[in-house]
Amino acid sequence: MDERNHRFEQAEKILGSIGWLMLGVTIFAVILTILTLNSITDLPSFRNYLMVELSVLVALTVWGVRFYLNSRRYPSYFRYSVFSLVFALIQLIFILSNVY
Repeated sequence: MDERNHRFEQAEKILGSIGWLMLGVTIFAVILTILTLNSITDLPSFRNYLMVELSVLVALTVWGVRFYLNSRRYPSYFRYSVFSLVFALIQLIFILSNVY
């Protein structure tokens, strides 16, 4: 049982780190998109909002999984995981519909 708790704690730390990393990537994508759309820089990948949408999709998915794992300890986190994963699904629908 102790080994299982150790792996669970390690998974929480890894998901937490990936979640905060994805927050940084999303902020970076937003900044580069704004700079490109305002003709301050010219980066072809950031001429539309696709990179922002992809980074938000991955970030919401990671945060949803993280909240789901933490819902064992904090029951109200289950609600947050559902909201996060629903918004990630909506984001995926927008990406697949070429809305960017």
